[in-house]
Amino acid sequence: MVVLTPHESSRLAKIVMRTGKLFLQSGGDVTSVSNTMKQICLTQPWARKPECIVTPTSLFFSFKAEHHIITRICEVTKSSNDITSIEAIHKFAEQAPGMTMEQMEQELNRIEKIRPWPRWIRILASGACSLGFGIFFGDPYDVLIIFLLGLGAGWILTSKAHRIFLLIAASFFITAVPALLHRWGLPINSEICCVANVPLMVPGMLIFNAIRDTINANYQAGLQRTAEACLIAVSIAAGTGLAMWVCRV
Repeated sequence: MVVLTPHESSRLAKIVMRTGKLFLQSGGDVTSVSNTMKQICLTQPWARKPECIVTPTSLFFSFKAEHHIITRICEVTKSSNDITSIEAIHKFAEQAPGMTMEQMEQELNRIEKIRPWPRWIRILASGACSLGFGIFFGDPYDVLIIFLLGLGAGWILTSKAHRIFLLIAASFFITAVPALLHRWGLPINSEICCVANVPLMVPGMLIFNAIRDTINANYQAGLQRTAEACLIAVSIAAGTGLAMWVCRV
């Protein structure tokens, strides 16, 4: 008969909470986070009856180990849209049943070290995306201006400041600059130049998670993410409206 030590149960709880926190911080929806945490917990034969409550800002988890109930609580203060980390966590969850707890810890250490793309690449990608939307919207003549606006918006959005202020600043920039260039006599389509850069700020993954959480009956998380998406939309509208008022568009 294998005797379970408190160290082992505490170690498993730490692994489960690290997995859930990394997943939630990377932009995962609460249903996937909850299922993954339970899946990791059940990799140990002595762990039973895992229970998990996940919100966009907190984790509550417990499981039964022999005659003891192990409970952990964790606050999640930041989040992002890190597809690379989400993919790594999904792969880790699939391979976890064949791993020891030491191997799980090593894999989580590796996932924690994953860093986003360098800032200059993200700025360049912003310009390329804006250029593509400009062509899609039927304005191939202003692609250079659209590309440069995308670079500027990308530089603003990747700066270190509160997200809401960055969104207001970026939307102000992509609205004011084309309006001023058009006023100064440059023959550009200022409307398309502006609209082609707006998709850079649309919270697509956030809206997707809000819909998925709502469909899965996680109404609290769905409402919270929907409120955040609405706040982002208001920020974009505020920046655009301020630019139109300043430039008298």
